[in-house]
Amino acid sequence: MTARTFAERLRYIGRDYATGRPVGVDDGFIAEVERAVERYGQDESEPIPPPPPGPVDIARLGIPALGIDAPVARFGTDRFGRLDVPQDGTTVGWNPGYCSLPGTGGATFLAAHFEYRGVPGVFARLSSLRAADRVTVSLSDASTIAYEVTSVIDYALGSIDMGALLAGREGLESLTLMTCSGPSNEGNYPLRTVVLAIRAAS
Repeated sequence: MTARTFAERLRYIGRDYATGRPVGVDDGFIAEVERAVERYGQDESEPIPPPPPGPVDIARLGIPALGIDAPVARFGTDRFGRLDVPQDGTTVGWNPGYCSLPGTGGATFLAAHFEYRGVPGVFARLSSLRAADRVTVSLSDASTIAYEVTSVIDYALGSIDMGALLAGREGLESLTLMTCSGPSNEGNYPLRTVVLAIRAAS
């Protein structure tokens, strides 16, 4: 069997490669998930940079309900095979190798810090968003894509299906925002706040 790329493996975490459907939950699956959680951030690999910029990029993220107007930067994966994130508390990260550019009909995934070096991050109040709140993504060509929040959910780290988050809602242009949450344990957070939004009607 041909070795799969990181992008392929990431999109199919928790899913059957042949069908894309969730795998059955049995003792083997549970053991695999438990090991993945235990080893999270410990097994080193070669970092992967983001792909070269295209003619249009994401420039800024706006969330009026939270007073957010933040710059967005491009990232790949870090040396532990995780989606890389900004090394500051004010920038929002986009991983263009694993999701779509807004406005192209696909799914976009953005992440930022809840807290960074003891200071609240740009997504510190992400969990306070509510259904129907607006989120805007400004592109480098001066266009703006608007989304409407549909849900805000806290997930245990070990239960997150990253493949599903990156793929978005089938048949809908969507945006997913994610940050850490839950009580901090020496800078480690057990939960992830995930905001799902769909493109707003013009």
